[in-house]
Amino acid sequence: MAARGIETQLVKKVAKVPTVCTQCKNQITPGTAYHLEEGKTQHLHSLIARQFCSDCYAKYGARKLLSQK
Repeated sequence: MAARGIETQLVKKVAKVPTVCTQCKNQITPGTAYHLEEGKTQHLHSLIARQFCSDCYAKYGARKLLSQK
């Protein structure tokens, strides 16, 4: 699952500030679980890392979300 030439994975996090899901554009409120894209062996800068709400993660799965550009 290469994104921008870097192998990535999704890591479950809890939102500390409001953010927006990359897939559905719904707001992720503070205290809500979401999935953040991180590099497996290399650093993936936070400005290009994608964030997905738990609903999109459950609906599409990590493989499909990470394969989209």
